[in-house]
Parts: sequence; structure tokens; C-alpha cells
Amino acid sequence: MFNLSAFMLGASAEAMQTLAVIKVILVALMGVCALAIIVLVLCQKGNTGGGNAITGVQETYYAQNKGKTTEGRLKNWTIGIAIFMAVMTIVYFILLKVVVADV
Repeated sequence: MFNLSAFMLGASAEAMQTLAVIKVILVALMGVCALAIIVLVLCQKGNTGGGNAITGVQETYYAQNKGKTTEGRLKNWTIGIAIFMAVMTIVYFILLKVVVADV
């Protein structure tokens, strides 16, 4: 099958096919991460502000150990998945640049 972009860039068909597979895999993973972030954010409770009116510091036992609760774990998972998604996006564009530059 004739690929106009491969012809114009002088790329081999194998390189273009490999790029297409990587694109599909990374986009699918980013879609799954996006859905996971949406679900995790919807599962979290909103911040009530709380704390001292002057300093804004909460000094309760619950506030100090919030990372060990379900809410804390949901927040940590959300941050972790968001970072993973950002790294995948950067890798995607680096690979895109490398494959096109090698052509």
C-alpha cells in the first residue's frame, strides 16, 4: 500500500508502521489514564478549607495522617497517574520527533 507521507519524508514503510503501532499504544494508554483520573477525582471529597482562620493550618491527628486514609490514597493515585500520563505524552512526542528526524 502506498503511503504518501512516507514517500514525501523518505521514510521506510517499516519505520512508519512501527510509529503507527507506538502511536496507537500510547494514545490508548493515555485514554485509559484519562478515564482513571476522571473516576479518581469524582471519588474524592472536596476540600472544606478547614483549619485556623489566620494560619490555615490544621493540627488534628486526622489532618496529620490524612495520607494513610482512603482519601489520601485516592489523592496519591490521582497524582501518580497524572505524572505517568505526562511522561507518556513527552515520550510520545520525543519518539515522534526521533522517527521523523531519522527519516
